[in-house]
Amino acid sequence: MNKYLWMISEFKERLCSKRAYPFLVIFLLILVLAAHTLHLADIPTGLFQDETSIGYNAALISQYGIDEHGIHYPTYFKTFDDYKNPIYIYAAALVFKAFGISEFTLRFTSVIFYLASLTFTLLLVSKIFRRNWIIEIYTLVSFGFLPILFVLSRVSFELISQLTWFSAANLCIWMLFHEESRDKRSHFKALLCGIIIGTSIYTYSTARVLSFLMLVSLWVIYFSRKNIKTLGLITLTFSISLIPYVLFTINHPGAITERFRSISYLYYPISIFKKVTIFFANLATYWSPSFLTIHGDSNLRHSTGYGGIVFSMVLLLFLMGLANLIFCKKLNNQFSRFLIVNLLLAPIPASLTSEGTPHALRSLLFGYYMLLLSCYGVELLLEFKEQHIRRILIACIAIFLSFEISGYQLDYFLFYPSKSIQAMGSFDFKTSLQTAIDQNPQEIIFVNSAPTSYSNLRFYSYLVKNPRRITISMNDKPIPAPDHCILYNLSDEEKLNHFSYPFTQYSSGKKINILERFRGIEPAESIMKVRCY
Repeated sequence: MNKYLWMISEFKERLCSKRAYPFLVIFLLILVLAAHTLHLADIPTGLFQDETSIGYNAALISQYGIDEHGIHYPTYFKTFDDYKNPIYIYAAALVFKAFGISEFTLRFTSVIFYLASLTFTLLLVSKIFRRNWIIEIYTLVSFGFLPILFVLSRVSFELISQLTWFSAANLCIWMLFHEESRDKRSHFKALLCGIIIGTSIYTYSTARVLSFLMLVSLWVIYFSRKNIKTLGLITLTFSISLIPYVLFTINHPGAITERFRSISYLYYPISIFKKVTIFFANLATYWSPSFLTIHGDSNLRHSTGYGGIVFSMVLLLFLMGLANLIFCKKLNNQFSRFLIVNLLLAPIPASLTSEGTPHALRSLLFGYYMLLLSCYGVELLLEFKEQHIRRILIACIAIFLSFEISGYQLDYFLFYPSKSIQAMGSFDFKTSLQTAIDQNPQEIIFVNSAPTSYSNLRFYSYLVKNPRRITISMNDKPIPAPDHCILYNLSDEEKLNHFSYPFTQYSSGKKINILERFRGIEPAESIMKVRCY
């Protein structure tokens, strides 16, 4: 066994030689990009209503510069249940402008944000560990396929832009405080750093807390006489970046916090002691093995149900990284302390909510910081003086990480598509809408009820051909009529069964693969159906 491990390690070291390293990086980047774009429009199966809401507003911005309420270039976008953050929507609008409106281009916006965050993270790791090739390859592979990042980079949620902003902020902070030489550009870097941290509040709701906590941790960890000016410049542009947010909250009191009030226990009529108890109980769930490596988030929009938010090997290396920092007296390094503090802060906003705990979206940065700190674990293994032991340990990491990645990818592309249908709630919407249009009815009625959303209809209307411009209306209590088609969710079928009018029903189902059939999985029925009278 040791012989095989040594041979694998020897092969890996040759791959990481100065000559082969660039080709290996290019190969891995192609592999990562291929995995993130393979069947991007189809997996997860169907667009969730938050995705279509973002897509609809982005399409309007790209075409007319207005949101769904006719407001020109708003700071925040009012949708069916909350106000959505602007950065992702404006980015999607640019993608639509460049490549057209489609399911693929909508979700490809997330891939772009993900690739940007991967680039920033690789640059940061390269600087921290002084171009250590093994740690760089480990980061590329782990970041490229980490479950929490992989799932959320393939759906069109605002959250992924938060990862990009915080990874850029961390890179900027390292360059600002740890570059060997400081020059006149350090003032520019400080101003830029403040802008990045400040504008992160426009990426995702949890950043409204985490951006302030990051700024506070900067002052606490880096406070010294020589850093006061730099910290002051960061705070200055941070504050300036908040002006649009402040103006919006003044003009729309309570709008930004409305969603938080509905999901947080802080507004429950219970004692402070009870609220504190709930907070720490919630916080503990984010450190549980079930969330980290076994099941992850129970919501199949945020997780596949196979494994947790990180790989077991990443978690092990994270624990070794903490030991490396603490027991090898490396906590004197301010940046490592900064990473640990922000790791501990990352799940705090999520712990203030009572809905869906533990919640992968609201704790995305938790997995990101865990991955960064796991690099210190790899560094610890590379410090072994005995070369053969070092080779065996690196080979073990490569083998087990490859095994976990392969298992996760197989589950994602083979079994997750069927599991995601109910979670996404719009399977076959485009096909059903096109089918209704092709029947050439006088009118199409969309049943706009709880399981569906008008945003689904609005966005998918961009993706179908309606040359005769058949009228499509919305009604949560439709009454069938001759020469009308009704587009409805499977859960609304009982409403229509009360009517005895003759109709033709159109629906389809998702085919299952051989492995799913072997596991006894039944073909999934279409979520969206059409009845034409």
